[in-house]
Formats: sequence, C-alpha cells, structure tokens
Amino acid sequence: MGQAEQNVAEVMSKAVMAVELNTNAKECAKAMAKRGVSCAVITQGGSAVGIVTERDLVSKVLAENIDAKNVLVRDIMSTPLITVGPSASLTSAAEMMAQYRVRRLVVVDETGSLVGIVTTGDIARSLAEKHGYREATFNAMARYSEGETQGGPYQ
Repeated sequence: MGQAEQNVAEVMSKAVMAVELNTNAKECAKAMAKRGVSCAVITQGGSAVGIVTERDLVSKVLAENIDAKNVLVRDIMSTPLITVGPSASLTSAAEMMAQYRVRRLVVVDETGSLVGIVTTGDIARSLAEKHGYREATFNAMARYSEGETQGGPYQ
C-alpha cells in the first residue's frame, strides 16, 4: 500500500504576512522584503480580502512609475482571493492553482479565518522529499541543492 497523500495543512506556511487594506504599497513592499516573502495577504477587519504579490508591485506600481507611498494596496491587490481549506489534498490544491493560473492559495478554515498559505514551492518541496531528493526536476522547483544551507547566488 502507498502512503496517504498529504493535505494542505501539512505543507502550508502558517506564518502569513498580512497587511490592512489601507496600507500603502511602499510599506507593504518594505514589510515583504524584511520578512523575505513574495506576497502579502490583504485583510479588512481581520478577514482576508485580497493578495498583493511581487508581480503586482512591479506591474502596477513600478512599471507605471507611480510613487508607492501614494498607492494603497486595496488599489493593486489581486481579487477575488482564491482560497483552499487546510484538509484539501495537495493534488486538489495543485489543480486549483492550474485552473486559476496562480502560484499561491490562501488557506482558510471553515469559518473563513486565515490559517496559512500554500505555494507551488511548498508542493514542490513535498514532492522532492517524497522522492528522496533524487529527482532533479522536483529539487529545482523546490530550490533544493544537496549540501546547500543558504539561498542561491542572487540573494
């Protein structure tokens, strides 16, 4: 018998970067850089309502030559928010990512509360581990290199 498939809760990040709806893009970007994350979940009154990614900051602020201090995240966030439950299988999470062409799913519990985030990288790391880090393709997607304890050359 094969082992049971992992669910989202087993691989998601529980420490989610979240900022309020009326935060400006510069403060959001600074907080993302400080935490070393590629996105921030946007909240309103404690509920997740959108997401701002590095791509949003580049394409909607920098590329348009807009001063990030003068833009609120509410105006550049991606919506609607694509969510998944913590008990969903990794396969179903991956299928949702493919269907909606996203790399991140916000994880919410049955009450709609934010409990984590799962990314394509999280799924890749799970696959790399499942295959004993013997598959170069999974290792590359998971950004795993044997013996490496730090990030790549572009840190």
